[in-house]
Parts: sequence; C-alpha cells; structure tokens
Amino acid sequence: MNNYDFIIVGLGTAGSATCMNLARRGYRVLGIDQFSPPHSMGSHHGQSRSVRRAYPEGSSYVKMAIKSWELWRKLEKDQGQQLLVTTENITVGPAQCPALKGFMESARAHEIPHDYLTGKEIRQRWPQFSLPGHFCGGLEIEAGIVFPELAIRAFLREAEKAGAELHINEHAAEWSEHSNVVNVKTSKTTYEAGRLLLAAGAWSRNLVGNHANVLQPKRIAVHWLKPADTRAFSLKNFPVNFWQVPVDNDPSFPEGYREFYSLPALEPEGAVKFAFHNGLPDGDPATMTREVHDDETSVIKEIISTYLPSLIDSPLRADVCSYMMTPDKDFYFGKLPGSQKVFGVALAGHGFKFAPVLGVLLADLLTDMPTENDIALFSPDRFKNLLI
Repeated sequence: MNNYDFIIVGLGTAGSATCMNLARRGYRVLGIDQFSPPHSMGSHHGQSRSVRRAYPEGSSYVKMAIKSWELWRKLEKDQGQQLLVTTENITVGPAQCPALKGFMESARAHEIPHDYLTGKEIRQRWPQFSLPGHFCGGLEIEAGIVFPELAIRAFLREAEKAGAELHINEHAAEWSEHSNVVNVKTSKTTYEAGRLLLAAGAWSRNLVGNHANVLQPKRIAVHWLKPADTRAFSLKNFPVNFWQVPVDNDPSFPEGYREFYSLPALEPEGAVKFAFHNGLPDGDPATMTREVHDDETSVIKEIISTYLPSLIDSPLRADVCSYMMTPDKDFYFGKLPGSQKVFGVALAGHGFKFAPVLGVLLADLLTDMPTENDIALFSPDRFKNLLI
C-alpha cells in the first residue's frame, strides 16, 4: 500500500495551497483530484477573484487578508508571473447596512487606505453606476484582482517542485480511520497516510460523515457581459464593486439584504463579471445541471437594469460554479468532530483571496503547529449542536 504523511483530497483553492506548504516542509504529500485542476467543476474557476484587506466579516479575516496579500506577491516571485493586479474595490449600500459599516470599521481599525463616498460622489466618479441618493460607498483604494486558474497552476507547480505527488482524474470514494493511519480508497487503489484533509469543496459532502447536514453545497450562476464601451469598464475605470441592497419580506434573504458584485472587464474577452452572493439555491455538484436557467439570467438582468443600466443590452455568457456553505457563513476548518486524523475545510464562498494563507494555516493544523492567526472562529466544533 502506498504510504504518505498527508493526503489532500481536492486540489482547488485550499487543497493546492496546502499541498505546496506541506511539501515545502519536507513531508510526503499526496494530492488527489477527481478532475484535472484548474477545472470548471468546483469554485476556483472564472478568470478573476477580488482581493481586499478591509474585510467586514471581522478582525480574524483582516489579518489573514493582509498576510495573504504578501503571500500572493511571494508566489508571483516564485513563479515569475503576475497573479494579482491592483484596482479599487467599493462596497455600496445604505449607510447603515452591515457590509458598509463593517468595511468602514475594518478599514479604520487596521489603517487601510480608504475613502467614504456619498451616492452623489459615486455617480460623479463612476457614471456606470445607478444608485439611490441615500446609498453610500466605502472605497478601498488599493485592492486587487487575482487570476484563479493561474494561481491554482502556480500552487500545484510549486507543490510538485517541492516533492508532492499529485494524482489527477482520480476519485476519492471513501476513507477509514484506524489507530495509527487513515486509509483512502480511490477509483484506482487504496492509499495510507498519517492524516487526511478533505478539501474538495462542495464535492466533500459525501466524505464528511455526520457533518453532511451542516455543510450545504450551493449553486451559483455567474454571468459575463461584454459592454459596447469596454474602456468604461476596464481595470483603470471601473472598480470591483460589492452591493448590499435592502429586500423586504423575502424569506430567501433573512438578513434583509440582497448581495451581488461585479468585477472589471479583463482582457482578452473584455467582459464584466456579475453574480449574486446570497439567496443562492442548494445544488449538489454531482447532479445539478451545468446549464444556466432562463430565470437565473432574468433576475441578473433585472438587477443590472437597475444598478448598471449601460450593461443591459450587452451580449452575455453564463457559467455555473458551486461551493460549500456553512450555517454562519464563516470558514470551517479543523478536525472533523470525533476524529483525530481527518480534517475538513469549507470556505463558504469567500475563500479564494485567502488561499495562500489558508495553505499555511492548514499545514500548521495538520502538523500540530501553533498558527499565526486566531482561527478559533473557524473550528468545526462550533456546529456540534447541529449534528444528527
């Protein structure tokens, strides 16, 4: 039987970065993916991801975001290619909405360069936006966009360079934990390791035991719209933008807000990326259709006609991705409850910007090393009362 120190199932956002970090520390590492990453069957594809450091979800995230920015730049040097470009990032909504308040508190507390803009100032600076007069914005002056497919390739190249063994197009079917080892049975053979990390995103649900009722795969329809005037929506002229818009009496949005975002047009396609961030339907990645439904597109068009009206007649294409959501929308990583050798990770749809630091933190957890960041917030143990 093939024996390793660590097996990582899933070579996307968290898995690829963790493989790299463990291999660089000299461990025998096996990474397994049922597809050939980077691929379009999970959550790490789609050409672009926003990167920011002023993060409304809390100080634990901000420290991780700051460190991750540094590690993105280091990975660029290691690979000799650009993975992250700088741009502005604006959070938009009513003055008292949680996202805007959280952004401002985060930026001030951590002295991250930012501006507070009125609705009038936003419209004057970016006439592409149409927003109510009472909306405001928090602008992070130096944020960025990272290229996810290039980044995954970079992590995996560095992992292999450091000695990791990567098996693609191999499905991990089940695992069993014993006193000293974990066995992982795949579509090809069985492997043995000291510890196992389940990092397959929405595909991990069949592997996490009784936490399958805690972690919920979500289906996300993503649209790209090609404007007639590409320059108006280019990196230099159009910021990454995240919106929190009030919604009344809609059970799909218990928080009272609909959240959506768009990213600038990137070459060579020159299309603006647009998607919703909440109110998402459940979607098992193994069975859900990969075609975007007409009703999904019509809702996107309705929002665009209201807030980005100059894009409404733009040709569009669409794709589907999936990710694993937690009940509180915070990250989930650590030992599966009741296990000593099997760990899980779920990123609740906002993890890619943190990929480099997640690789470090997960490698620390797997090797029983103290972590630089306070990660108690993310422990799977917080959901013990939800277990069946």
